[in-house]
Amino acid sequence: MWTDRGAKESERSVSQSPVMNERDERLGTLIEAVRQHPAGSLSWRKAMNQLLMEIQQLPGLARSAHPDYLEALDDTLLKLGDEIHEFEPRQPSLEKSLVAWINLKLRLKYQVRDLHSSQQTRAKNPKSSQEEFQEQVRKPPLSLDVPLGDGASETFGDRLAASVPCTLFEIEAQTKREQEEGKNRRIGVQLKQYIEKDPEGKLQRCHPQSHPECNCQILSQRLLLKYPPDQLAVVARDLNINYNTLNWHWKNKGLPLLQAIARTLGYQQNREDL
Repeated sequence: MWTDRGAKESERSVSQSPVMNERDERLGTLIEAVRQHPAGSLSWRKAMNQLLMEIQQLPGLARSAHPDYLEALDDTLLKLGDEIHEFEPRQPSLEKSLVAWINLKLRLKYQVRDLHSSQQTRAKNPKSSQEEFQEQVRKPPLSLDVPLGDGASETFGDRLAASVPCTLFEIEAQTKREQEEGKNRRIGVQLKQYIEKDPEGKLQRCHPQSHPECNCQILSQRLLLKYPPDQLAVVARDLNINYNTLNWHWKNKGLPLLQAIARTLGYQQNREDL
């Protein structure tokens, strides 16, 4: 169980690592932010989203060109949300500790290996559709009333929560939502990289007249990528610009530009977000 004492000890182990580069500090801040908020809360989701975007860019993370890799990665990241409170750095570098924990403890490395093993097995021993059908027919049917183990009274049916989708339409809707969430996480990572590099210079060219230092790249970094984000009033004071001028520019020029860039990366806005 995660206790206050355990949280403080882990917090110290994260923040007091002997070697702390910029990425280590960023990861430490995000991990602590996730642990400080109740799981599932708005603040928790914001911090977790930032952490997941940062994690997907870490060098050393197990990767693969296999078509099912993104599904394996999404499964691992979902598991990370449930188990991040158990993470403790084992190496001087927080980044390397986190990568090793994800690859080994959360088994991303083994999932990647299994993807290629199953692909090689199918290539060596291809089965016809008739053989696969016959194999499935020979398997005993799943019973919801059979106890889960010897001496156990609980059945598989007992473990089916009321919130679990029970119709094909509900299952299809949930699957679609999960796929969309995974897609949006990947687009978020791409958008973050775009903001940091500004490859076409669009963000730097978008600024209030006579205030090039208030360009959209700087504003995006401080208002969106930084955690916790800066307040617009603080940015206006730091950059010596009228707050109302900056506020109008950000809402009417900066955000629409970022939305247009996100759409080019594949993001589709939900109707309720409009």
